[in-house]
Amino acid sequence: MKNRNKILLVLFTVLTFFNALLLLSNIWIYNNFGSVKIQEILFTLLSPTSGTDTSVIYSYIIKVLLLSIFICIIFIVLIFYLRKKTSIKFFKYTKYIGSFFIVTSLLLSLFYTNNRYEILSYYTHQSQKTTIYNKKKVHKKKNTEYIGDSTIIYQNPQDIKISGDNTHNLIYIYLESFENSFLDKSNGGIKDYNCFPELTELAKQNINFSNTDQLGGALPFTGTTWTIASMTSQLTGLPLKVEVANDMDKQNQFMPGAKTFGDVLNENGYVQELMIGSQKEFAGTDKLFLQHGFDKICDLNSLKEKYTFKSNELNEWGLNDYKLFELAKDEISQLAQTGKFNFTMATIDCHMPKGFLCKYCPNTYQTRYENIYACQSQLVNQFIDWCKTQSWYENTTIVLVGDHPTMAQQYTNDIPASYQRTTYNCFINSKATTDHIKNRQFTHMDMYPTTLAAMGFNIEGNKLGLGTNLFSKLPTIIEKYGQNYINEEVQKSSEYLDKNIYQFN
Repeated sequence: MKNRNKILLVLFTVLTFFNALLLLSNIWIYNNFGSVKIQEILFTLLSPTSGTDTSVIYSYIIKVLLLSIFICIIFIVLIFYLRKKTSIKFFKYTKYIGSFFIVTSLLLSLFYTNNRYEILSYYTHQSQKTTIYNKKKVHKKKNTEYIGDSTIIYQNPQDIKISGDNTHNLIYIYLESFENSFLDKSNGGIKDYNCFPELTELAKQNINFSNTDQLGGALPFTGTTWTIASMTSQLTGLPLKVEVANDMDKQNQFMPGAKTFGDVLNENGYVQELMIGSQKEFAGTDKLFLQHGFDKICDLNSLKEKYTFKSNELNEWGLNDYKLFELAKDEISQLAQTGKFNFTMATIDCHMPKGFLCKYCPNTYQTRYENIYACQSQLVNQFIDWCKTQSWYENTTIVLVGDHPTMAQQYTNDIPASYQRTTYNCFINSKATTDHIKNRQFTHMDMYPTTLAAMGFNIEGNKLGLGTNLFSKLPTIIEKYGQNYINEEVQKSSEYLDKNIYQFN
C-alpha cells in the first residue's frame, strides 16, 4: 500500500471513530440524562467525581467507546476486503462514496450536537457582558412599609438586613428528580393515575407554589437543572456556572463571596447539618455546604463508620432512602437538643437512569420508576408523620422540594411537548402566608428568600440574589422581565460576580 493511501486510511479511520463516538455519545447521553445542555456536561467533567455510580462509567465504555472501536475495525476490514476482492475501478468508486458519506455524516453529527447542547451559544455568551447585577439606587417611600422594588433584578444578600424573632427550626428535603409530571391530570400532571398521592395531599393541605391553577412548581432554568446546580441556586439565589467547577479544582473554594442561605442561618445561631446517602465530595457538595455555614455533613462514608449496613440497604450511588430516613430521625433528635437547627437532607432513589427499587416499593403502577415515585411518596409522608409526634414540630418549618426534572429519559417519553415540566414543592408549618400561590412563574433561585420568610425571617426588600420572596407582593424576575430575557442574561459574563462572588483569580 502506498504511503498516500496509508495516510488516507489512517485519516478516515480516525474520522470514522470520531463520527461513531459522537453519534453513540449523543444516543447514550439522551438515554441516560435526557435533554441536558453543555453547561451540565462541562461542570460534571470538571468537578470532583468521587462516589459516581460506576455502572454509568461502564455503560459508556461498553456502549460508546468499545462500540466505536468495533465500528472502526469493521471499517478497516471492509476496506481491505474491497481492495483485494474487487476491481481497482470499483474500489476507487466505493472509496469516494465512503469518503463522502463519512465526511458528510460527521458534519451533520457536529451540527446536530451543537444544536442539541447549544455549544456555540454557550461560548458566545461567555464573550458577552451583562448588566443585570449592577447596583441600582433604592428609593424608599417615607412612612410606608418597604416591600421592595420590582425593577431590581439582582440584590446582593450582603447588603440586605435579614432579621426575625422566634424564627422556626428548619427541615429541608431535596427530593431527587421529583417532578409534577407524575401526578394525575386532575392534579396537574400527565398521568391517568397519581404516582404520589401522599405528597399530593401534603401539598394541598399546606402551601404549594404553582405555575398553574393546579399543583405545580418551579420552572427549569439555566444552571439549576442538575442536583448540585439546584442546591446552589436554592442556597445562593444564583444559577451555577461552569467556571465554579474549574475554580473549585484549582483553589478548593465554592463561590467564596456569596452570602448563602446557610450563612444567614449560621449568623443567627442555627446548628446546621446536611445528610446524604452518597459521598459528600461528589460535584463539590462538601465545599458548597461546609464553606457556607453548615457544621456537619453525614454522608455515606461517615455513616458507614457509625452504622453497619446490609447489602439491600445500599445501591450504586449510596444508601437507599428508606434507611436514610430511618437514620435521619436519630440525627434530628440529637440536633434538636442543641437549640435552633437546620437539618437538610437529599434523597437518591429516583436518580437516573432508572431509579433504585427497595423492599418497600409497591408493584401497582405500570413502570419501575412510577413505583419508585410511589415509594418515595410513602416514605416522605411517614417521615412527616413522625415529625408531627415530636416536641419541636410546632416550631419547625418543613420544606419539600424536587431538585430538578428527572433525567430518567425512558420514563418521560409520554410527556407531551406542550406540557411544562416543573418540580414539586411543599411548605409545612410556614410562619408566612399568602393567597398568591397559583399561576406563579418562578425558579429554584426564589427558594432562598422564600424559605427564610417561611421560617419567620423578615427580608428587607424581599429579594436575595436573583430570588424573590414568593410570600411577598413582588413579582419574581421572570414574572417581571420574562424567562427568556433573564435566561439569556445569566449565561453572559459578569465582572461584578467574577470579582465579588466567584472571586476568580
